[in-house]
Amino acid sequence: MKIKVHHTAIVLLILIAGGVIVGSILWDQARVESDWQPFVYAPPVYPDSTGSDLDGEFYLSKIQPIFNRRCIVCHGCLDSPCLLKLTCYEGLLRGARKGNPDGTHLFAEKPVRLSDQPSIEAWREQGFCSVVEQQGPPAERPAKSILFRMLVAGTEHNQPPFDLKSVQPVYQAVNKHICPCEQGVDDYLKQRPTAGMPFAMPALSPDENQLFSQWITAGSPGPTAAVMAETRKLAQPEVIARWEAFLNQEAALSPLVSRFIFEHAFLATLHFDESPGEYFRLVRSTTPPIQVTTDEDGKQVVDASPVHEIKTARPYDTPYPKGVDKFYYRLKKVTESRSQKSLFVWKLSDAKLKQLDELFFQVDPVPGKSLRSDYASHNPFEVFQAIPARSRAYFMVENSHLIVSGMIRGPVCVGNLATYAIKDNFWVFFVDPAHDPSVLKPELGLKSWNDFMDYGITGNVEYNDAYNRMLDQYKPTGYEIKDIWDGNQKNPNAWLTILRNETNATVLRGRQGGIPPTFWLIDYSGFERLYYSLVVNYEYYGSVEQKLATWEFMSRLRQEFEDNFLRLLPVDERQKYRDLWTRGIGQELLFRMPFPGEDIGKGLEVEGTDPVSGVLGKIQRRFTEAVSGPHDLLNPGRKPEVKLSDPIDDFAGWDAAVSTLTMRTQLKFTRFLPSNTFVRLTKGEESRVYSLVANRSYAFNNVVFDENGARQPELDTMSAYHGLVGDFPNLIIDLKIEDAAAFLTELNAVSSPEEWAAWKTKFGTLRNTAAFWPMLDWLTDWNFSNRQPDAGYFDLKYYMLLDSMH
Repeated sequence: MKIKVHHTAIVLLILIAGGVIVGSILWDQARVESDWQPFVYAPPVYPDSTGSDLDGEFYLSKIQPIFNRRCIVCHGCLDSPCLLKLTCYEGLLRGARKGNPDGTHLFAEKPVRLSDQPSIEAWREQGFCSVVEQQGPPAERPAKSILFRMLVAGTEHNQPPFDLKSVQPVYQAVNKHICPCEQGVDDYLKQRPTAGMPFAMPALSPDENQLFSQWITAGSPGPTAAVMAETRKLAQPEVIARWEAFLNQEAALSPLVSRFIFEHAFLATLHFDESPGEYFRLVRSTTPPIQVTTDEDGKQVVDASPVHEIKTARPYDTPYPKGVDKFYYRLKKVTESRSQKSLFVWKLSDAKLKQLDELFFQVDPVPGKSLRSDYASHNPFEVFQAIPARSRAYFMVENSHLIVSGMIRGPVCVGNLATYAIKDNFWVFFVDPAHDPSVLKPELGLKSWNDFMDYGITGNVEYNDAYNRMLDQYKPTGYEIKDIWDGNQKNPNAWLTILRNETNATVLRGRQGGIPPTFWLIDYSGFERLYYSLVVNYEYYGSVEQKLATWEFMSRLRQEFEDNFLRLLPVDERQKYRDLWTRGIGQELLFRMPFPGEDIGKGLEVEGTDPVSGVLGKIQRRFTEAVSGPHDLLNPGRKPEVKLSDPIDDFAGWDAAVSTLTMRTQLKFTRFLPSNTFVRLTKGEESRVYSLVANRSYAFNNVVFDENGARQPELDTMSAYHGLVGDFPNLIIDLKIEDAAAFLTELNAVSSPEEWAAWKTKFGTLRNTAAFWPMLDWLTDWNFSNRQPDAGYFDLKYYMLLDSMH
């Protein structure tokens, strides 16, 4: 009874808070739109020389590599500590500022992407301070440089092994801690002598410190114009020309199609098979597309105007700043270092170009619908009516990895509160657009397109009722196995594995990690609603009421997609599984959601006593391993007959032994296991990499701010993966094969915080030890050698700290 009162109080508090602040929504929204005006961001102008005895390549060849491996492990994302982003020289010059625009605040703030202001002066007006000293006598610059002083403090206090207790309080209020800009670096370090950089990690080497001293004394120069021109040079300009021509063609549907693609890929990093090693972003520019021709001598002539990006707060905002009456879609080469958390790659090729042309331009526009790209509307169902719904739907399912990645791998690195609306581990399937009521009847019988994007409870119920009516009309017996899109038995985007593990959020193609506790079946209109609410409409800098509305809508969408999957089960089994998937106070809140009961289909005919396994078996047979991937030996349902105490002599023996612990509930150690653990397993001269992921269990996911109250630790499980999964490793293990049996045996025996701490100290690579950087460097090299083009630098902001609660 006490627990129930606690939960009810939380619900009432949320409702009261929402009522108090909801009146400011329209005013707050207007405030953001009036404060932010679109503008043209031209490339920064670099000098012809460094103005010192350092050459023009010094920064990119000497300094940025240190930032990459030692600094952007924390300072690589939009919400980096003190907003200091060190992935490129522009981020260094912008400097630092307190606060986090993604934090909780009553009023919306302004975006802080690196190109959201046209100059350093504009950033200074927003409170950013310089972290390097470029003026005054050279000998005095290091002492006046915040960056260098923080590195010196790290050198003084972070010589391994060093104590971590003094830094843990910072993580208890990560968005509230003071930055050196506010009180001056002298006072800051006097009060916090152990806050040097790299923060709570081993200090830089003497050689690295010497490079920084030399560079800062010289005035912290960046790359020269000649060096940047070479860096921005296109290796295969004809490839980029083909794509820019496609995006800016004269076809009647072209403006809408290009806008549709842009709004679904604006956060992605693009990589082309025909131009390996180069990365791009899709942007809107005032300058025309690249032109590649051949002269009389047969030589290639490239006419490429610099990309002058049109910056808007949101991707659907008008791309017409003052004085601009025409814009183009361009591919802007990415030259800054890639942070793994914000990196998701859309892999493109000439074959993909042909596929997109067939999908969008070998079809006729929908009769009577406007071909004009009207920026007065932000509703995708209204804006893109002229593009056949079938084309839009197939684009989304065929590129589902891209679409879902945009929801969970955006520029904000840590968003575990927002992702709490979904479960830690689930599989996703899609309704085949050829059989989807929202494709066959796009308007679903609703009176207004606004009904599709109504975040309110009433509006959501009306949408669900309309969808169910159309489903009953087109599929009176409910969904059948043929109604699930199978990727034409070759596209692995048809089956997704999604992980939400505190700071880590990952989407994988195919069936991976073992059979999860829940599943989604997504239809086109639901997929679009989900994407626009979480990505296109979402403002990380927005006010608390905006974020609460998005969170609540996300929670309802999750329930819709879980219920969609339940429609595949026999009617008399559906309630049992819904009650299993959402328990406690969560069930009391489900009165708002219609249930797929007897009036919505009869479900699939399955054999055996487990209807979910029966449905999954039918899906597997339909999809084949070409889509689902091979049998998962690390997370099998039927465990091998192996004893943990038996010696492990090879990698096959490790795979079998670790598989005895995966996807099992009622284990004691899983509640202590960090969200994400990287393991390097070595036998002789050969090393292999594994990821151990903790799948937390929650009784419900529809009461915001009550994540801990919903915990069911006895139902936690562990999944194992080949390779590196996740972006925020919480623990790194360096393990020799001869120690593998003891590693697993002792892990399985952990049942208390004290035992966990002892196990972690024995086997873990601790962040305050000399072994830390060499181990991370090895994993970084492995990542870039084995995961291209999807490799970036890992984020270690919460390394060893999220599990400190245990």
